[in-house]
Amino acid sequence: MTTATTLPIAALAAAASVIAAPSAFAGTVAPQLTFGVSVLGDAPQSVTSTAGVSNGSGAYTYAGSIASSTPGSSWYVNWDLLGNDTSVLPNNPSISTSFVVGNTGNTTRTFQVQVTFASPVQVTPGVTSIDWWTTLSGVLNSSHGGVASLVGLDPAMFQGQVNGVGVVLNNPSVQSTTASSLFGNSVNSYFGPVPNGPNVSTIGYLMTFSLSAHSTAVFNGSWAGVVVPAPGAAALLGAAGLVAGRRRRGRA
Repeated sequence: MTTATTLPIAALAAAASVIAAPSAFAGTVAPQLTFGVSVLGDAPQSVTSTAGVSNGSGAYTYAGSIASSTPGSSWYVNWDLLGNDTSVLPNNPSISTSFVVGNTGNTTRTFQVQVTFASPVQVTPGVTSIDWWTTLSGVLNSSHGGVASLVGLDPAMFQGQVNGVGVVLNNPSVQSTTASSLFGNSVNSYFGPVPNGPNVSTIGYLMTFSLSAHSTAVFNGSWAGVVVPAPGAAALLGAAGLVAGRRRRGRA
């Protein structure tokens, strides 16, 4: 029976590399963000940006807006997002977001908001899973004193994505309101293999919902996670610690 004391050094080093951050250098350009909006009846619009403002420690803030370009159709989306550069914070891609959707027209509109953030993680051998979690909350109000209504549509109000594949859904209950009203917080998570893996190239989300006329919805949410070592690699790391402890005691 093989014991911890006979594990080869090469195997221990390989196991440690699963947990250790991959070596990378922060780029001089912020990671690419794509923010797209489709509103039923209007032409889709999108903005792609590498003009994030650095907040230090690999975090970048992106702000922008998209508004209706169709005559007689009035809506807008303003956003303020924070994403991390995984060359500075390896293996921990994340987005936190706040954005405002306004429907200033006279009819309910259906929105799709697609956000894709370049957050590459080179998955080292032995890493088989990812652990992600999402949150979504917000405020709904009517700008004309009427009844504001916000309804999540298929597949959900919020679909968290890795490599363009939906892996987790958030669909908080939202009550119609005549005054400013909070909704959420909806929390969900995913643990499993990297879709279209093994590496992570992008993270993001797809939001699909209807918003009543003369209404505004302010969304706040986050999407973050970590790559997870395979059980065997974690066991090797535990064995490495045991060996080191025995060696220290032997020298005492």
